[in-house]
Amino acid sequence: MSTKLNFKIAVAQMRPQSGNIRKNLADALKFVAEAKAQGAKLIVFGELCLSGYLLGDRWEDESFIRNLVKANDTLKAASVDCAIVFGSIRADFDRIGEDGRIRKYNAALVAQNGKWVHNGVLDGWIPKTNLPNYRMFDDSRHFYPSTKLFEEMRKAGRIDHLWQLLQPFPIAIDDEMIKLGVAICEDLWEDEYSAKPSKAYGLHGVDLLVDISSSPWTADKWHAREGMLVRRVRDAKAPILYANIVGLQNNAKNLVWFDGASEFRGDDGQMRWAAPQNKEGVFVFNPAETKPVMSTWLTGIAENYAMTIEAMRDFYASYGRVIIGLSGGIDSAVSAAMLVEALGPERILAINMPTEFNSKTTQELARQCAANLGIEYRVIPIQSQYDGRLQLLRDAGYSNIASFDKENIQGRLRGQVQADVTAVEARRLGLRCGFANNGNKTEVALNYFTEYGDGAGTASFFGDDWKGQVYELAKHHNGLKGTDLIPQGIIDIVPSAELSKDQNVDEGKGDPIRYPYHDKLLQAFQDKRKSPADILASYRTGTIESYIGCETGLVAKYFPTAAAFVKDLEWAWMQYSYEGKRHKLPPTLIKTRRAFGFDRRDTIAEGYLTDEFLRLKDMALAA
Repeated sequence: MSTKLNFKIAVAQMRPQSGNIRKNLADALKFVAEAKAQGAKLIVFGELCLSGYLLGDRWEDESFIRNLVKANDTLKAASVDCAIVFGSIRADFDRIGEDGRIRKYNAALVAQNGKWVHNGVLDGWIPKTNLPNYRMFDDSRHFYPSTKLFEEMRKAGRIDHLWQLLQPFPIAIDDEMIKLGVAICEDLWEDEYSAKPSKAYGLHGVDLLVDISSSPWTADKWHAREGMLVRRVRDAKAPILYANIVGLQNNAKNLVWFDGASEFRGDDGQMRWAAPQNKEGVFVFNPAETKPVMSTWLTGIAENYAMTIEAMRDFYASYGRVIIGLSGGIDSAVSAAMLVEALGPERILAINMPTEFNSKTTQELARQCAANLGIEYRVIPIQSQYDGRLQLLRDAGYSNIASFDKENIQGRLRGQVQADVTAVEARRLGLRCGFANNGNKTEVALNYFTEYGDGAGTASFFGDDWKGQVYELAKHHNGLKGTDLIPQGIIDIVPSAELSKDQNVDEGKGDPIRYPYHDKLLQAFQDKRKSPADILASYRTGTIESYIGCETGLVAKYFPTAAAFVKDLEWAWMQYSYEGKRHKLPPTLIKTRRAFGFDRRDTIAEGYLTDEFLRLKDMALAA
């Protein structure tokens, strides 16, 4: 470790409130004061910390940008007796950007002693180089990258290579001159980009590379993050400080959690310091006094559980109450239990909305679950509403209503009753109230929900969890509590919407989904980008179960003939491919690398079976 880095560095893990510049600036100034009081000489914030990251086309508001530029100057003025690196917008009001409006750079700004630090090319700022344009990211829609700025400067004869633009910032600390390289989040995820900022800083011989980030959490992403940082230390030939934000942001279709977990890696690539996960605040360390430490990040279902709780707590912070339909099934029970963990029992109201098809078994399980969780529980029968709706349709000339339509009428009534209760509670309490969507990813993938019914809600925190993961969450919650707060009967009972006699749980009847198999099939479609032709090819070679990762023997158990297998595969693909209902779902918390919503882009169009699939189908059925 360089002897130059013998001073205190503060990482300010901010929780930016999207679009609220005044609040974010006030928080940043408070953190600067706290860091100075602890003796920090360098204070590092995350990417776009003064504005928030996911703002959509609010980036087109020139007045907002001017307000943000003014805030930049205020934070610069606070850099007396210290250096500050922070993420914000650097605007060029005389030029046009990627969105046809004033040019905006997603930038890192560097100030010391109340002034911008000049790096020989740019005065106190450096633009982001690699602009992500995938998943929930849309940087290239709004921001101008360093690669295009370099091309302009090259044509003007100012520089010849990108590395000449990516110059380090010289900051003076305790009579030592520190060459500070500064990158912005995706810049260090450079493996699939042609521009390599870390190698550019390696050419400059920087003493420290700072990476300011707004890096979203997804399950087990920390493995990839740590591997990336080790590679970048090698490329930059320098220690790296990775500084991330915390908190929940959204793009209206997805909720995105940022987990903090800032860390420092020495020039040997080993982690030597880490800030807490999911915690806002100022965290101070001295690089020269650190020793290698092991990461302690959560994994598996424990990580999923903890992050979901944090995201629920953040999202519902301004809500006085959350209403949940508690059916006696696994999805609503897990949702209720985790909402209680996040918000406390007094803020949760559970309602059960039975018709003639709801068994006494599930009604008792719902009551027991509510009692175990200590939440208010009300039974609101909707049989009379259901009967009235059927009669209304008969009076209108619809005398022969199909069972499928009757099921959806019940589903819509339940959604409407939840919405009504939510509105009444809000007026009664004089507080904002919401209602939970309990749907899981398997049902979402198959469009197995009722539009405007159980597909409604304020937010979905389990729409990126396969059905099997919901059961894992239930067992994990009970394990943490040391008792079955979620009754074992709910875990054991067959999953069922209980909307007809054909879904009678007491007779072992339930949903028309083979969850142990369909979970894995749909995961192959969604997460692994496999096609029906890929699946059918593996079926014909007898490797289907290892190919999609399901239990051995399941395929033969569920589908005794090739015709039955192909029929189900076509059904699953067509259901999965239809976005007509799914796009109306509430915003879903992203947990995996491909969630429904804005993460997975789609179109409202019918599914398509390729020629290759049809050829394989003919061969399979002829065998």
